[in-house]
Amino acid sequence: MKAYDPDQPLISLHVPKCAGQSFRGLLRHWYGDRLFFHYFHKENAPPPRHVLPPRACVHGHFNRKKGLGVDDYYPEAGQFITILRDPLEIALSNYFYWKRKARQLQIERGTLRESDEHDYRNIDDFFRKRPLSHLMNFLPAGLNRDNYREFFEEHFVWVGLVENLSETIPVLAKRLGFAAVALEWRNASPRDEEPSPAVIQAFLRENPLEFEIVRHVRGQWLEQGIGRAPGAGENHG
Repeated sequence: MKAYDPDQPLISLHVPKCAGQSFRGLLRHWYGDRLFFHYFHKENAPPPRHVLPPRACVHGHFNRKKGLGVDDYYPEAGQFITILRDPLEIALSNYFYWKRKARQLQIERGTLRESDEHDYRNIDDFFRKRPLSHLMNFLPAGLNRDNYREFFEEHFVWVGLVENLSETIPVLAKRLGFAAVALEWRNASPRDEEPSPAVIQAFLRENPLEFEIVRHVRGQWLEQGIGRAPGAGENHG
């Protein structure tokens, strides 16, 4: 991984449903008033481009699909951190968050009417209508199957996984020169459905690169004695 240069800004790429809300509290503790955010405003306005001082960090949803990617805002950026997660788990988390909270908000705002196409009937309906992972939308442009290993090594100071954050946050703290702090978990949604095996297999087929990347990151941590290999029936990432 790339050595951290504190005199250059650090970009924290928040992939939705990858502990980003919890992680931002940790970054705030470390960076204080040198932490900047990259999220939509309440009026749905795009985030501003910050003028970044030395020893600063920007954290947020750098969504390339919406023209908000890190390359669109900070093309000179050269050091990143991010947290990844099994793409199937990201999709499941998205569905249950939608079911628990986002659906009602969309109805109240008039962006969704009951029985619309994307008023999902159940979890299988959600996966049939949203078969693609959004993970790659929040990573820098140009990543592909041929170069992602080298890109991570050359540009990322740290790549964590939701599944082993308690073990890898101290590694990040040491690389950044901060004291390790326990992460406070937030924004979890209860689950009361399971997708069918056919839907899971279709999702796996549609998103091979995303799963390959997560397997690669997991393997790197395993080589350092951190985390565990997935057991039978859970080898999604």
